[in-house]
Amino acid sequence: MQSIEGVAAPNHVPVSWMLETFAYLANSALYRSYHDANGDDVESAVYPALITTLKKRFPWYVPSVSVEGAGHERDIAGLIALGEHAFWGITWNSHGIDGTFDYGAPWGSYCADPSSYKRPQPNGGCALLAFEWTARDLTRAYLSGHEEYFSTDPDDLQIRARFSQAGAQAYVRALADAYAAAGETQPLVMMSQQESSEALNPGDSGILDALYAQAAADGMKVETLAQAATDARTFSAAPRAIAFPYVPGGVEVPSSILNGQTLYPATIDYHDAKTGMTFLAGHTLPTRLFVYAGDTQSAYNVPLPTLPNSQMPVLNGAVAGNGKLSLEFYAPSAIHFGIALWSDPTKLRIANPGAISAGRAGSVVVFDLQAGPNQVVIRCGGCRSTTFTYSR
Repeated sequence: MQSIEGVAAPNHVPVSWMLETFAYLANSALYRSYHDANGDDVESAVYPALITTLKKRFPWYVPSVSVEGAGHERDIAGLIALGEHAFWGITWNSHGIDGTFDYGAPWGSYCADPSSYKRPQPNGGCALLAFEWTARDLTRAYLSGHEEYFSTDPDDLQIRARFSQAGAQAYVRALADAYAAAGETQPLVMMSQQESSEALNPGDSGILDALYAQAAADGMKVETLAQAATDARTFSAAPRAIAFPYVPGGVEVPSSILNGQTLYPATIDYHDAKTGMTFLAGHTLPTRLFVYAGDTQSAYNVPLPTLPNSQMPVLNGAVAGNGKLSLEFYAPSAIHFGIALWSDPTKLRIANPGAISAGRAGSVVVFDLQAGPNQVVIRCGGCRSTTFTYSR
C-alpha cells in the first residue's frame, strides 16, 4: 500500500482500496491517513458484516462499488440487496485467465443488465453500473488473444508481455494517450488497477508513475471508484465507439486473424444495448459481432457467443454521390448491424441518427436489417467515393 500511495499521491491520484476480508482492517491506520491526505476511499466485496464494520470504523465510508473480481461468480443480487448499484471486476475479452471468461462484455464502463450482467441493460436506464478490472490495449488484447499481456497492469507487462521497465513506461503513456484521444469526443472510463501484494515488484512503481503522470498531463479527470460511478452513470448507457491504435512493445504475439503477421492494424470497438462489434482498420464490416438479445444469462466462466460467420450480413454493393452513401446488404436473418467508415468524421459529415464518432479515426453507423436484401442509405456530405482516406 505504501508503495502505491508513494506514486499516486505526488500525481494527485486518489486510490480506492478494495477490501474482501476482515484481514485488511489491519491497515486501518493507513486507510484513515490516506483518506485525510489524498481523498482515498475504501470499497468492499458483498460481505454485510465487513460493510457494517467499515461504516463504524470509517465515518466517511459509503458503500458504492462492490468488489466482484475474477475467478468466482459475481454476486449481483447480493450487492443490489445491500443498496449498491455498481460493481468492479469485468476482465474485458478474457479467455479463461483466473478461470474467468468475460469475452463479449463491453469494455470500460457500461450499464449492465441486472439479470445478465455481461450484457448492457436492454431497455435503457442504468440500474447496475459495471467497471472493468483494468484498462486494456483494445487492439493488441483482441488480436493477440492474450488480453492479460497488454493492459495497464505493471506486473502483466513485465512478466507476461516481457516489457523492460523503460519499455513498459513508454507503453502505458501511449495507452493513456489513446484513451485520452478517444475521450475528446465522448466521455469514457480508463481504469487503473494494481494489487498491493504485487506493488513491490521491481519496476512497478516506475510504470505506475508513468501512467499516472501521463493521465494528468493529458488532462484526465482522476477519481475514486465512488466518484467515477456517479459520473459514469450519466453516460454509460449511451452507444459508444472507440478507435485504438497499434502500440508496439513487449513480446509480439502472432495474430491468427492476420495469418501470423505481427504488425497489427488499429481497431474500432462499438457497443450499444443491442449489439457489440469490432472492426479492423480499413474494413467496413465487423470482424466479430455479439447479439446481446440472446445473452439472457451470465456466468463468470462462460463467454458470450459471437454471431456465426454464416449469419453475418454480406455487403453486395456500394455507391457514393450527391451527399449519400448507398449500400446493398443481404442478411440471413433480421439483425441490428453496423459499418465502420475509416476517415475523419468531421470530413465525412454523416447526418444519420445511428452514427457514432470513434474519436478522429472514423465513424460507426448502425441500422436494422431485415432478413433478405436490404438497401441502406447514409446521408454523408463528405462521401464522394467509396474509397476513404485514413485519419491520422
